[in-house]
Amino acid sequence: MYRIILVDDEPLILAGIASLISWEDHDCTIVGKATNGPSAYEMIMSQKPDIVITDIRMPIMDGLALMEKCQAAGFRCPFIVLTNLEEFSLARKALSLGACEYLVKLNLTPEELIKSLDRAKESCLMWERTKISREMPASLPELLGQYINRRVALGKQDAPLPEGLRPLIPQLYLLVFTVRHASIPFLPDKQTVDIKQLTPHIIDILGGLSSRFFHASAILPPPVFSHPNGFLMAAAIRPGETGQIVSTFCSKALNALKTYFELTAAFGISSPAGDESRLETCFKEAQTALEAYYYDSADPVVFYTGQTFHQSQARDFNINFLKKDLSASIQQNDSEKLGEIFRQIIDLFTQCRPGRAAAASACINIYSYLSSFFEQATDESQDIFPYTINIAGYITQFTSLADILAWLGSLRGQLCQLLDDRKNHVSDTLAQKAQQYVQEHYQEKLSLTEIAEYLNISTGYLSIVFKRFTGTTLSDYIAWVKIEHAKELIDSHQYLMYEISDMLGFENPYYFSRVFKKVTGISPRNYEKRT
Repeated sequence: MYRIILVDDEPLILAGIASLISWEDHDCTIVGKATNGPSAYEMIMSQKPDIVITDIRMPIMDGLALMEKCQAAGFRCPFIVLTNLEEFSLARKALSLGACEYLVKLNLTPEELIKSLDRAKESCLMWERTKISREMPASLPELLGQYINRRVALGKQDAPLPEGLRPLIPQLYLLVFTVRHASIPFLPDKQTVDIKQLTPHIIDILGGLSSRFFHASAILPPPVFSHPNGFLMAAAIRPGETGQIVSTFCSKALNALKTYFELTAAFGISSPAGDESRLETCFKEAQTALEAYYYDSADPVVFYTGQTFHQSQARDFNINFLKKDLSASIQQNDSEKLGEIFRQIIDLFTQCRPGRAAAASACINIYSYLSSFFEQATDESQDIFPYTINIAGYITQFTSLADILAWLGSLRGQLCQLLDDRKNHVSDTLAQKAQQYVQEHYQEKLSLTEIAEYLNISTGYLSIVFKRFTGTTLSDYIAWVKIEHAKELIDSHQYLMYEISDMLGFENPYYFSRVFKKVTGISPRNYEKRT
């Protein structure tokens, strides 16, 4: 699609041009409309359109000044200028500035507009070829990335294939992959990973890794297809190699993502392109392979082998009929009943196998409905619903039906434990037991996991109830208890600092000093001098 911006200071004319033809029928789409030169300039700089149709005579900044300002900023695209009968001298100047066509408003017909668009599209293609030849990248990966972006991501099938890439096409694979946090269970004390912020680093790490496997490769950032965290990669294998090298790369990439970012991924891989005319088909193949992973997530590396897009066994996946029972279980603090309802929900997901969109919608529906029961609550339920505003963004990062089932199971565990706590009023007792355990074991190397295991509860739940009861985190409380004893030992003047560090279960004197200063504001040495 060629992206068009319309500019005219008369709204009626803007509306008239916009409705004059069916733009999509001519491979065009209107991405913006402006009523004056300055706003048009800002829109052009941000949208980077393929074609601009602008009036010549406008207040503040006319069409000629707009063209000149765009050129001065380094942006060039075909301009079609709109004139009145008496403005032919201005039209000639516009042509001298690079306008590809001018149209007289009073005589404007659909046929004339279509002819002008065709000429503008020819200019686009010519400029694109000129740009490629003048701005040849320093490497094949850069050239490959530019071409795949134009041809596949932007869908410009007339994008010319640079001669330098032609030998790569027969053995070129397209890969689409999605990334998410490696830990899928519902964790109320963790924020969702911002993949957008990590994207440049992901491309940098995987780009460096791919250079060891492929003749040339390029990675395009999201969004390039329907998944919000979906990347597109083009990888050309060397002569004599097979698709096994692609599989090996994906395995190494999974290890790198886990090591550097605590992320995991799923890869959908096309068959070799063979010919440039198959690139769009290869893109669809890769997406189809990734879609197959959504339903069968045994292996995160899936090659296209003729799979078809799965059709859900349920056209409409609706869990609203369970809401009445959900409401009753929460109001009665009945964890057993709530757990049974969640088992029904999970069974429905397993049997009906809803598509990604339907499954995400159902999860958002469940989460939002449940959170409404705790909006006014002052207990730990506030920590169990941290994503209420951005729940859609959190859910849609999941890459498989198994991910969604794991999340539902984890959410069930959190809620059932909360209802048990409400029913038995045990949260305060748990926090007190945790405090007592710390007081009795302060000489050991204590951890949240160790204390949670002693109390036979999850680490997430212990964090919630302890902070609610004490107003501080368990790790801070452990530090405070240890340092209080450290001060007593220092005041006795019987031990060296490294001995005190060892007696209180610190890993080393340096870490002891850091914790001491964090709690008291001064170092152990300065504290000793004060006493």
